[in-house]
Amino acid sequence: MPTPLRLDRAFPLPPRDAVARLLDRDLYTDRLAAVGGPGAALRAFEREEDRLRIALRQGVPAGALPASVRRFLAGALVLEREERWRIADERADGEFTLTAVGAPAGATGAMTIGADPAGSALRLDGEVEVRVPLLGAALEAVVADRALALMTEEMRWTAERLAAG
Repeated sequence: MPTPLRLDRAFPLPPRDAVARLLDRDLYTDRLAAVGGPGAALRAFEREEDRLRIALRQGVPAGALPASVRRFLAGALVLEREERWRIADERADGEFTLTAVGAPAGATGAMTIGADPAGSALRLDGEVEVRVPLLGAALEAVVADRALALMTEEMRWTAERLAAG
């Protein structure tokens, strides 16, 4: 049974500014350097008119994983994430896929950036699924936890960056 993956973060910016600033190449590069983990890299940032494709690689150190999962993965957890956005002036809608490299685990979901009473918000709604019977539930819980922790930390960092100007 898939594990839900949800994140909601408000920003004190008008929606147009939030879209522009949250989908900025420099923001992604700087955020990966700050909180992306071992081996973090921006693998693609391709914009064509109102479409944007972003590919990221992020790492979770082996020491941050439970022993049973470390044995299964034989090292660090490497997450590859792809985001595909459709951008309008005051809104952006996207989908994401996340793959745990070397493990039968992944996540999919939808994202939006749009108006919110606080100004604007980024909302993510997805699910993590592991396709292995024995350690599946344990691995799924770890992938969901680490993916959510990584994305939550990204949003915390992003909020601080945007507040600083």
